Amino acid sequence: MSDLVFLLDFPKDCPATAAKITVSTIQNGKTSKKLWNYAINKPCQHFVLGPIIMDSFNLTSNCKINKGSYAIHLNYIEKVKLFLGSKFFYGTYEFRIFSFNKNDNFFCVDTIIDIKNSN
Repeated sequence: MSDLVFLLDFPKDCPATAAKITVSTIQNGKTSKKLWNYAINKPCQHFVLGPIIMDSFNLTSNCKINKGSYAIHLNYIEKVKLFLGSKFFYGTYEFRIFSFNKNDNFFCVDTIIDIKNSN
């Protein structure tokens, strides 16, 4: 399944000032090895996370999500390929993505994805 829908409700305006992305391998159904651990201070400027946040919430350069309800459609496999590339990273991976600011954790996604050679 690659088209994921997130239904999010923000009860107040929420600046997106930080994010964390962790990528690990999965073997035998368990987390095996952590590959990357990113701490991002400006998530709207990140090469993968930035366009997702900016487009999904119709943000301007201030990177502040306005109060309201949002339905976000995300082609997850497409975004993972942007992050990892399209070659050499076959296997099962766990992606944990957190977006937060000083006061709130407002977005957390934990997914497991199996990337196979399409040839």
